[in-house]
Amino acid sequence: MTKFDLGSLPKCGAKTRSGKPCQRYGNKANGRCKLHGGRSTGAKTKEGKLAVRVNALLNSFSWHFDSLFNMKIKKSDLERALTAYLNLIELSNLKLDRLKNEVFDVVSLYRVELEMCKYRIAEYDGPEALLLIQSALDHYYKDTASEHLLFHIYTPVYPTPFFHRTFGSAAEAKQQMKLLINTIRKKGSFYTGRVYPSPLQKEIKKQLKKMKKNTK
Repeated sequence: MTKFDLGSLPKCGAKTRSGKPCQRYGNKANGRCKLHGGRSTGAKTKEGKLAVRVNALLNSFSWHFDSLFNMKIKKSDLERALTAYLNLIELSNLKLDRLKNEVFDVVSLYRVELEMCKYRIAEYDGPEALLLIQSALDHYYKDTASEHLLFHIYTPVYPTPFFHRTFGSAAEAKQQMKLLINTIRKKGSFYTGRVYPSPLQKEIKKQLKKMKKNTK
């Protein structure tokens, strides 16, 4: 039997405490050694993937501002929530013995999107829509004993009609402070990150460029 050639493996390359790249051999899956995430399978759940995306942010203030005030819910998330809602309408007419598994499957697949958009759907389709969605969600949460709204610190959620806090929940404030401390540790106290121009700023820039071109 021939021995495995370690030289065929990539070097890990992760930044060490000394600031230099790690020289240990990485694995075939992600190129990292066992000390720097080589054994990690990555985030599997929807909440885990949201957390990975947000925890890497350095300009957390802009992200939280967009989440709370600009409500940047992706079109794909709204479409998935509507798909789930239509499925639940169909299931509401089924007999009780067929409901449990099918409702559970729909909610487990689209739970985050339903929580994000349920009040938005209710605005357009009436309070019965909210009752239907919340009933399905509650049955799912009872079956799984779930901490069901923990994900809200990682993604925009359409505001509730009552008791809504303009500046977010205590958990969101705690998460923002955690990210801010992480940014200061990595980049220093005055790091602002990249600021993306608004649609109006983009249009003004476009018009100025056009004017300069015409004056030549």
